[in-house]
Amino acid sequence: MDARLKELVDLTKKQWGLTDYYLGRHRLFRRLMLAGETIYFLNMEWFPNKYANWIDEEENPAGTASIDINIHTKEFHSAIFVQGLTYAKNGIVFPNKDVEEVKEWLANFTGLKIEKDFICKKRAERELYFQEQWNGVPLSPSVSIEVEFNEKGELTFYSQNISVLSKRKDLEEEYTLSLSSPIEAIAREQVVLAKFPQDDGTIIVYGVEETFIRNDQKGTVPFILDKGIPKIVNKEIVWQNTKRDNFERKYLQWDDEVSVEDAYSRVPHPDSLPITDEEVEKCMQGIIEFLQMKYPHESGKWMLKYLNRENSYLHANLEKAASKSLFAEKILIFLDNEGNVINYMDKKDLWDKIMDTKDDEQKEIKVSKEEAYNKLKPYFTLTPYYVFDSGDNKWVLCGKFDCDYFVDVESGEVSRLEDSFLIY
Repeated sequence: MDARLKELVDLTKKQWGLTDYYLGRHRLFRRLMLAGETIYFLNMEWFPNKYANWIDEEENPAGTASIDINIHTKEFHSAIFVQGLTYAKNGIVFPNKDVEEVKEWLANFTGLKIEKDFICKKRAERELYFQEQWNGVPLSPSVSIEVEFNEKGELTFYSQNISVLSKRKDLEEEYTLSLSSPIEAIAREQVVLAKFPQDDGTIIVYGVEETFIRNDQKGTVPFILDKGIPKIVNKEIVWQNTKRDNFERKYLQWDDEVSVEDAYSRVPHPDSLPITDEEVEKCMQGIIEFLQMKYPHESGKWMLKYLNRENSYLHANLEKAASKSLFAEKILIFLDNEGNVINYMDKKDLWDKIMDTKDDEQKEIKVSKEEAYNKLKPYFTLTPYYVFDSGDNKWVLCGKFDCDYFVDVESGEVSRLEDSFLIY
């Protein structure tokens, strides 16, 4: 084993009290963070000594400790004890099993100002979820720490994604947005038709598609959760001829394991590379050929919204420009670096199978969008958030525009969403 890895292994064994464990497996992998930074981790699977010579690669025995550590900063990213069982000696224990005790440990363990910068968003019997706030304002995507312990108070789960904050700069900006400010055009645009699941099927409703409105009122921050830096395209896809359908799906190989040399040389993650105009053109040609086979009579009906890299593939996000369907139709296409289509996922077909919504199109819409907007308007919410804008590569102060109510398109009745969800 490389001496640098051996040092991390020894540190881990001491930190987590793994005297009665042996290192069964280990590997190096990398992750691309929000700001485009590549972080390298060592994953270790520690098996209890009672399971000597464990060889099953599909399943780990109860009590196994799976631990990830940042190889450069030596910060622990996660520690998971299988089935909530631990054989650690002198490990992390919370005798009182309360939130203040956990906060104190986190402050010492991470060096963060837990009391000032984090709020406890979830507090189950033995599970705590802390979410970072910035001057009292939450972040999106959320920056969080999760801790779980067993009935003895022994830590059995720890996970954090706080490393994304390494390039964050303080923002001193006064939040000025309000529902009375001139955001009506954006608000109207966010009222959309949606499917609402119920025990006996689905109903069609008007709901609000949440969005983040910039504090400077210069538009919205795109709600893109995909990895990699997106390349916004917004281009209509048009072709003249159809092609015989001989498309064959290929298996997607997602292997993020890396060598010791690449890890310690800090080789940038392939997904961090910007997408060039030449790559866009290659992808466009590949997408056209694919659509000519799978959607031959829909020329001009699809838009390439954006491209992004993930797991060394290019992901093309398509949306129907003017669908006759009640709901936006979307396709996610996977391409190799030469622009060849490898696989795809038609999201409408997927949701139709899950929701069994074959009769939705026959339902009569008796309420107009304008009527729905006026009914929902009293329930609109606008909450301050710092949102990471992947285009500008920085955190931006925004207002999260949302609504916890919906309008039935047949009865016009207004109801609360509660724990349900909308399918747009």
